[in-house]
Amino acid sequence: MSEPQIRLQAWETRLEEFIAQQYGLSFDTVGRAMGRGPRAASDFARRLKKLGHADVARIDYGSRGPWRNSTTFDESDVVPHGPLWLSLTRATAWGYLEFDPGEWTPKASTAAHLTAVTELRLALTGLDTDPRVWTSERLLRRRLRGESGRPEVHIHDGWFRDFADPDKVWAVEVELSRKFGDGRLTRAISAALDAADRNDLAGVVYFVRGEGLRRAVETAATRIAHDRNVDRLPNLEIHDLDATVARGMQPREQVS
Repeated sequence: MSEPQIRLQAWETRLEEFIAQQYGLSFDTVGRAMGRGPRAASDFARRLKKLGHADVARIDYGSRGPWRNSTTFDESDVVPHGPLWLSLTRATAWGYLEFDPGEWTPKASTAAHLTAVTELRLALTGLDTDPRVWTSERLLRRRLRGESGRPEVHIHDGWFRDFADPDKVWAVEVELSRKFGDGRLTRAISAALDAADRNDLAGVVYFVRGEGLRRAVETAATRIAHDRNVDRLPNLEIHDLDATVARGMQPREQVS
């Protein structure tokens, strides 16, 4: 007896498009996006993989466990390290993005940052995939590429439309750790501000993790303001990342 054909529901295709825009999601973030638990996230990933729409990989980037062996996605004798990640195949992502995104697989070096950006997006704008509401980094890299095919300006972590004033669009930067080195943080903030100006944005909103990093960003911003002969930067805001995510993610309505 043949297995029943898998047909994705509307909420599942919306979540697929969201994943395409964000590169990929950990299973934990998939569950949060759904407003459900790990089993529902695993079932969703299994359905997409069975359709040939997605790939699943386990990425070890030092995130806290403990991790359990998945009977669906791990070999039986494998000791798991790190969370499972779900990303769409090149062809499936192409269909949603309407351009060839190339091959992409999650990397340990960027997984924590991608997770933070995605959870911030969920907290601020939910699963809305309208690029006018939130423009992801992946879409920005395509939009802002130059003649060489590569972006010629700093690429923000995203853009989002101002909730109170829809005529304003803000750039988003997520910082999880201090950029040490001679002026690295100052240069990064300056580049983000300059890119916002070049694209006629209202400014840049920095979401930072921890009070120490917040103070470092504030100190760098004061230095930039001094160099630009102003008392303060009117186009820069600094907010606590974890507090913002916590406010936006609780409670979360189930999508199915």
